[in-house]
Amino acid sequence: MHWTAHQLRAALGGGRRAGLGICCLAAATALVAAGCGSSNTSTASTPKSSSGVSAATISSLKTKIAAAEKVPTWTAPGPAASASVLKGKSLLVMPVNSQIDACNTQAQDFKTLGTQLGAHVTYFSDSGVPTQWVTGIQDAISAHDSAIALLCGIIPGAVGPQLAAATKAGIKIVDGNYNETSDYTGLDGETAVDTAQSLQNDVDYAITQLDGKPLHAILVTSTSIIQGPASMTAVSGAVKAACPSVCTLDETVNVPIQNWATATQSDVSSALLAHPDANAVIVAFDGMTPFVLPAVESAHRAGLKIYTWGGGRPIEEMMLKANSYVAADPGPDEDWDAYEAMDQVIRLLDGKPAASVNSEVDPDRFWVPSNVTQFFGPGDTYGNAGFGGNDFINGFRKLWGLPPVS
Repeated sequence: MHWTAHQLRAALGGGRRAGLGICCLAAATALVAAGCGSSNTSTASTPKSSSGVSAATISSLKTKIAAAEKVPTWTAPGPAASASVLKGKSLLVMPVNSQIDACNTQAQDFKTLGTQLGAHVTYFSDSGVPTQWVTGIQDAISAHDSAIALLCGIIPGAVGPQLAAATKAGIKIVDGNYNETSDYTGLDGETAVDTAQSLQNDVDYAITQLDGKPLHAILVTSTSIIQGPASMTAVSGAVKAACPSVCTLDETVNVPIQNWATATQSDVSSALLAHPDANAVIVAFDGMTPFVLPAVESAHRAGLKIYTWGGGRPIEEMMLKANSYVAADPGPDEDWDAYEAMDQVIRLLDGKPAASVNSEVDPDRFWVPSNVTQFFGPGDTYGNAGFGGNDFINGFRKLWGLPPVS
């Protein structure tokens, strides 16, 4: 899929603030991310219903959330492939933004795994700016790497010419956490996380926490991450599916990834001020949460909570605190993400087809204060126990012709 001017404008935000659409379109086209602001889509005129959500609806939603809280199970994404093909190969791994704890961890796990399997892995650090992604791919071409792993939501269309050059150079390209959009050209393999489903679960869980009161939500997202557009569809669809006559999505706040630290708090504060009835903030990517939290705290609004997605350690730690503003943060296992991406690399370097993106899926688990202690390993590190321990690791190792770990 190649980006048209219209698609670029939609992806990087064009909203009610004058000039923002042009600024962001120019930035995307030139692969320069600096200088663009946020864009908000408001539905302030939506009438509010005084009636509540039915007990039957709440009961049904609680059943869905209980299923999402269960420990996920691993299934083989495809036939066997030999990890021996990695020995002596050079790989490059690059996350969407190294400053996001979960994305950094996922990429570091990939590097560690590749080293264990005999490859030389270069970690390319970046701060979410597309020009940095361009440089990373160019570095891989110059180094004659065998494969590139783009992790955590890099938009392939933003680096299309570079991916084409890498393919011409014989480099295999895997994009991790990619399944939220239509296919792009320039990719050899993909892995998936179900961001959309977890954000729908966030909406459902928020409704169950409001004691029958209608949900009036604000969505905070970033369409400069590949799952961003899907987050909008997921949240608006979930609101309409659960309680269309009484619940509302009042505003969508869209902040480019490179502006999270500078724009998110003020934009969310403005949205909360504009919508005094808002009682939930749905945050599409939990790396935004530290910048959303001060806005929610300063609103001094009883019952107002944050429901996010990503499974990042700093955000899960927030839920360990008494009276936390963070009510839910479902997400995948970052180590599982790394194994998935490596599985695709192994298949491609072994001369086999990539596994289907519908099979190469890292499942989310729905984390809330009552179960979030299971998320952590020793010393509050990322842990695998809440995702079945070594089951997925040994599943992949068996596929790759390796002995199990204890």
